Amino acid sequence: MRVANYYRVSTKLQQDRFSLSAQQTELTNYAVKQGWEIVDEFIDVETGGKLDKKGLNALLDLVESGRIGAVLCMDQDRLSRLDTMSWEYLKSVLREKNVKIAEPNGTLTNLSNEDDEFMSDLKNLLAQREKRKVVKRMMYGKRQRLREGKGWGAGPFEYEYRDGFYYVKKGWEWTVPFIDDLYINKKMGMKKISDKLNEVSSTPIGGKWNEHLVHTRLTSKAFHGYQERAFSNGETVTAKVFEPMRTEETYNIIQEIRTARAEGFSVSTRTSTDNINLLKFVPITCGYCGRTIQVQQTSKKEKPRFYAQHGRKDTASGERCDILVNAKRYEYNLIKALKEILLSEELSRKYIDFETKDEELEKLKKEVDHTKASLNKLNQSKDRLLDLYLDAKIEKDSYLKKEAELSGRIKALSDIVEKTERKIVAINKNDWNYESLYDYIEIAKEFESDLTRHEQAIIASKLFTKAILTEKELVLTTEIYNGIPVDIKVPVVDNARTVNAWIRRDKREGNVIYPY
Repeated sequence: MRVANYYRVSTKLQQDRFSLSAQQTELTNYAVKQGWEIVDEFIDVETGGKLDKKGLNALLDLVESGRIGAVLCMDQDRLSRLDTMSWEYLKSVLREKNVKIAEPNGTLTNLSNEDDEFMSDLKNLLAQREKRKVVKRMMYGKRQRLREGKGWGAGPFEYEYRDGFYYVKKGWEWTVPFIDDLYINKKMGMKKISDKLNEVSSTPIGGKWNEHLVHTRLTSKAFHGYQERAFSNGETVTAKVFEPMRTEETYNIIQEIRTARAEGFSVSTRTSTDNINLLKFVPITCGYCGRTIQVQQTSKKEKPRFYAQHGRKDTASGERCDILVNAKRYEYNLIKALKEILLSEELSRKYIDFETKDEELEKLKKEVDHTKASLNKLNQSKDRLLDLYLDAKIEKDSYLKKEAELSGRIKALSDIVEKTERKIVAINKNDWNYESLYDYIEIAKEFESDLTRHEQAIIASKLFTKAILTEKELVLTTEIYNGIPVDIKVPVVDNARTVNAWIRRDKREGNVIYPY
């Protein structure tokens, strides 16, 4: 019999350490003993729950050619831990070409045989169940690690991680006491504190201090020693794993001051602070025509109502674009999405695609090459412009105006190249995953705090660099993970009445997602 060997592992770690070579050795030896001819072999270093894999696609192409009689794999779960729809498709391709599934334990599954197919379906269901168990074990391991007093994940940038504990980086012990003194004793706000910090030093990673970074240092328990994680099973685990930079008493004093300052606002001040849409500081464009969308208040201040809209205008295709979306239709799901992303990887996949296909990776590389070519042309234009000015062929004012325009475009394209290349590197290193993103997007937890709408809008502006809105979907881009653009897709509810019903239900059940 002519066969194709298929090897799969889930991670690069398995590929480098043991699994792939072990599978290759055992399957090759087994085929030789059976007297089978190995036509080809295929490898995937990806999850078994994904149908669209490079190795599996190539294998199915070979199956379609009719050149083999069986696929040889260590176990059927190496071939598939697919959902029902994907598994049915895979079976149909194998069954149509009368290709069997062979395993070195002597099993030879003929999918044209009803009994064989039934047993194969059971194996796939069990493989799916095992996959869910693996995920649960991972989360249990993290919970247990925290219970044992060992931290995990990225800490604030003033800390370095060693053997389960976070130590303050040498030379950065001053930051939190400095912030506390300005907030408690000098009674400064977050903007003034960030300005003072920038007068002294940049951040440990070379960036600028801002209101959000100050807010995080005033509210996070990490700075008096504790890491607190909420898990998808509803359990919250707290452990003392940080070297303290302030006492718990100082932390409590800060929270009392924050509460007092919030309650000290006049009614008119609180009203104006809360009358603000959540994405006020995030640039929004129309997903249909690409024009800028404004979010405007169209109701009384006591009960603000905001609509995302732009003036009517014909698009290039001749269609009229006059989008009008009640902001409540996407704000509810946006806050819900941020909370669910922080709860678990499974929930986060509703909003973020962590699986980059090979063709998508190639597309990113082509985008980089294309952008670099455009950059090269712009730089050449800038050089020619300088030559014209030096030869006295254009006036100084004209030169400066055109030079500023070209410099702006060059900077914008350079930023795109840099961010895209960082994303490609992260994908190739298998660093682009849920755990990496979680540690960066964790600031979204602050949406659950007792913040004004203005404070929430500031946090949103730190999370998201831009947004694209249609009647069905809001796509937000965050670059908080190592400056890599990541899209978070949030569905837009059909109408505001539905959202109002959800809000009333949430209040009855005591599970308030959207309190406005």
